[in-house]
Amino acid sequence: MAEEDYGCFVDWTQMGDLANSSGPSKLDVKDPVELKKLARQGHWAKNHKLRAQVYQQLIKAIPCRTVTPDAEVYRDLMGDSTGKKASSVIPLPDFVDGSAVPHYCLKADAVTTVHRVISCLAGQFPDISHCPALPAMTALLLHFSADEAQCFENISRLLACNEPGRRLVDQTFLAYESSCMTFGDLANKYCPAAHKLIVATAQDVVEVYSGWQRWVLGDLPFSHVARVLDVFLVEGYKVLYRVALALLKFYRKQKAGAGAGAQPSEGQKQDSAEVKAEIQAFVKAIGSSITPDKLLEKAFSIRLFSRKEITLLQLANEKSLQQKGITVKQKRFYAHVEGYEPTLLLIRTCEADVCGAFLSTDWEERKRGGNKLSFFGTGECFVFRLKPEMERYEWVVIRHPELASSIKAQSSEDPAEDEAPTDGQSSDDNSLPVERPAADPSNRLSPFLSARHFHLNSRNTSMFMAGNVDSIIVGGGEGNALYIDGELNHGRTARCTTFDNPPLCSTESFQVALLEVWGFQDAMASDR
Repeated sequence: MAEEDYGCFVDWTQMGDLANSSGPSKLDVKDPVELKKLARQGHWAKNHKLRAQVYQQLIKAIPCRTVTPDAEVYRDLMGDSTGKKASSVIPLPDFVDGSAVPHYCLKADAVTTVHRVISCLAGQFPDISHCPALPAMTALLLHFSADEAQCFENISRLLACNEPGRRLVDQTFLAYESSCMTFGDLANKYCPAAHKLIVATAQDVVEVYSGWQRWVLGDLPFSHVARVLDVFLVEGYKVLYRVALALLKFYRKQKAGAGAGAQPSEGQKQDSAEVKAEIQAFVKAIGSSITPDKLLEKAFSIRLFSRKEITLLQLANEKSLQQKGITVKQKRFYAHVEGYEPTLLLIRTCEADVCGAFLSTDWEERKRGGNKLSFFGTGECFVFRLKPEMERYEWVVIRHPELASSIKAQSSEDPAEDEAPTDGQSSDDNSLPVERPAADPSNRLSPFLSARHFHLNSRNTSMFMAGNVDSIIVGGGEGNALYIDGELNHGRTARCTTFDNPPLCSTESFQVALLEVWGFQDAMASDR
């Protein structure tokens, strides 16, 4: 294959010395120990074609799931890239958590290609829930791919790796968050001076360390991150920790050289976001003072640093997070459920209780209230419990039709959105202005009818569902049938006016062990 075939996405004018290939042109070594040695030495780093070929060899050797999407799958799904939509209309999925695509000396239209590849990956790997490193990893491998289909296959193999004990890319919030805690543990042990500086200057050390992966995959210049990738594909995830620790050491040295060695008092600490921004700026500009080889030399000079130690720390931190109920990032909830009507919410608690709710209305309706937490939904909603015993609780008006009346509303104004009470507070007991039903609702009561068709004694009886970034609520009035906190970790259940239900769990406060949402779509609507 011609060398230019591996560089069709590269803007060679930005590549500097890397645009001129030199050094060996082939590699016949397959012994893992020898490959590790050559990777650290940068044996293929100066020849773009050889580097690309070595990457293909290394990635092809990764053990993967039996069914792993390949280049042909991508071509079948995406077809020819000509005439496809621009990246502005192919947004990155939510699971990248706001990570942008690094340019990495790519052509302008290659960024569009990265968006296309990630969009296809999202469809083929629906179990990915949090993967901020994916844009950077995809952009890097596009550099060394003959076409976007080959890039898709390479990334797919990294994501589908199933070798026991081998870790390549974090794909869940739990894995990512525990990696941040693990990095903090490693920094404290192997970079005590740098760690002490962060503790002394930042208000929240955990927040600063939450960006550690982005320092390596996103902020490093291309020449440096490509050398990291050389070793990463041979040695795995621990390389990312080593390089991030080396960056932290260099950052501390730079701060000390700038006369910033004096530690501020508690009241003088910087905002954590400012410290994160300082580190990011340092990493982005590292090329002016530290070569790629010097960075790797510092990374691998750290002694007694093993994959086993990382694995044990990672498992301990994952267990700690699970015990605290921190396993998901809440904002993903709405991204999954919007566009479906109705939805079925199922919750299993850590005490093995199972309960839930049938919710009639698309969660996107919550946006109509702006930032205000407002109730919406219809009388089709109901709540239920499955364990310890099975019971369903419908809208109170269905079970007690006498609560509805055909009396003409006193006001002709349109009913406004009901403002949701916060955290179990009850709302005022005011009657809703209503439209007069065509017939006596007590004779033809249907859960599909909106509450506004009835003259109710209290608006509390029509508080079906509400939600914002801080909470998810089902049922209102004197309490909430279900209240789930913003991180989907903890909840409460109490008797509420809307469903007149008892608490749905054995304890009113509970920890979420599992939360599922099943969505339904109108078949005719989906065909339109």
